[in-house]
Amino acid sequence: MHPLRTRVVAETLRTSSLEDVARALGYRRDPDDAARWRRPGSVVSINRFMFYDHLRGKGGAGAIDLVIHVLGCSPADALDVLATLPHPPPLTHGRQNARWPALRQDLVGRCGLAGALVDLARALGLIEADRHGRPVFLRRNAAGEAVGIETAGLMTEPADTGGFWMSWDPEWPVSVILAASALDALSILSLHLVPAQHGCAVVSTGAVSATIPPWIETWNPRRLFCAWQATPDGDDAARRLFARDTRIIRMRPGLDGESWNDMLIRERAGEPLETDDRSIP
Repeated sequence: MHPLRTRVVAETLRTSSLEDVARALGYRRDPDDAARWRRPGSVVSINRFMFYDHLRGKGGAGAIDLVIHVLGCSPADALDVLATLPHPPPLTHGRQNARWPALRQDLVGRCGLAGALVDLARALGLIEADRHGRPVFLRRNAAGEAVGIETAGLMTEPADTGGFWMSWDPEWPVSVILAASALDALSILSLHLVPAQHGCAVVSTGAVSATIPPWIETWNPRRLFCAWQATPDGDDAARRLFARDTRIIRMRPGLDGESWNDMLIRERAGEPLETDDRSIP
């Protein structure tokens, strides 16, 4: 299977209904508690995409975690199991959009984004061209459910409900990179700055902020990379986050005033990229 198609399928499987997965794994709903599911040796409570096994004292998030918990298999094997179950079709755009080719050319040519990444984002239904040919980014909550959109300088619905985000892995994020815009989030992915370990999501919060949006805490991440742009506002917000949260690590573009898309454009032009390892005072 083509890697792009594999990632689209993985995204769909990761957000499979836990109730459907539990039923396929041999669980039966408790007649006295609709949120509880039982099978020999296991009693699981399901709350949207979270689950907790009362007999084994363990829990997790998402369909892949549930399969691993029940079968004791690897993430790759869990994906194979989920692929055999009935599930919704991949989140792809089936309609034609005459404005998309020009927008794609702009994102790849002028903005420097990786073409495969742009194609993946659109295949997942995360980006589209509006009637003026401008990019519209889908905002999702921690469960992957649509909650609104992000355009240049505009977000629908409050920022605490969700944001534009992507992850290379189907596993639930254990670390999160916070970007101020969807374009910066895609630029960070294009620059291959995601940590090597599994389970990292790059998130756009739509603006520089000195607080962590509540929906991100649903993932209970262990590390938070604050990747605001290299401006006084970005540095100030990073300091304020660091003062109240020990998980914060500053991730800063190399030169003052730069965004991650600025860094990407310079990298595509063959310019040497500088790193900025300054600590947060």
